[in-house]
Amino acid sequence: MYFLIKPLGSSAFKWGGVSSILISGAVNTGYYEPVPAPSTIYGFLKYAYIIMGIGSDAPEFSGPYFYAKGKESEAICVHSYPSGLLCRIQGEMCLFKIKEEQFEHRIGIALDRKQKITKEGYVYMQKMLDLSFISKEILGEEPENYGVMINVLDDSAEKLKNFVGPFGGESRPAKVYSVETVLAIKKQNGNAVMPKLTYLKMKKKRSSLIKYL
Repeated sequence: MYFLIKPLGSSAFKWGGVSSILISGAVNTGYYEPVPAPSTIYGFLKYAYIIMGIGSDAPEFSGPYFYAKGKESEAICVHSYPSGLLCRIQGEMCLFKIKEEQFEHRIGIALDRKQKITKEGYVYMQKMLDLSFISKEILGEEPENYGVMINVLDDSAEKLKNFVGPFGGESRPAKVYSVETVLAIKKQNGNAVMPKLTYLKMKKKRSSLIKYL
């Protein structure tokens, strides 16, 4: 059962990080990517299952994938580290790389959740992405739909439709939609099968298929 997790605004997907003590205090930086880590998906699903009364743990799933659909084209992508998306667009394969300037750099101050006050001298930086903008660059047109797609292997997940919950860095809200895509619902023995995204099917040289957003 395929679902689309659509952030309701810019998102931050951190895949690791380091801390350094500077004159201004402890600044938290990290490695940010265009899709969330599987552990982020697990945490989101577990939270949703508990809140919705479906279960006490996350179900088995595959993904995440980046999905975008416009009037004329449709794309499904897998993560290509660092800062890349390997996409299948209408049968063609392309590798998209995201430039550093495409990220939204935001500075914040850490909070002491117990005392409900800020932690003096402790600041952090988040790098966020507008997935609608990334989708537009990949498709070459305004997207009608986009987000992080997953395949949940549990019939009870049907109840997740329209769920809104915290997703990614800073717990930004995201909404869950059911999604059907030509690329994802090819049938094999009655089951939906995700296409294999592989360089072996490329008709052009890899160097000519790398595009910078």
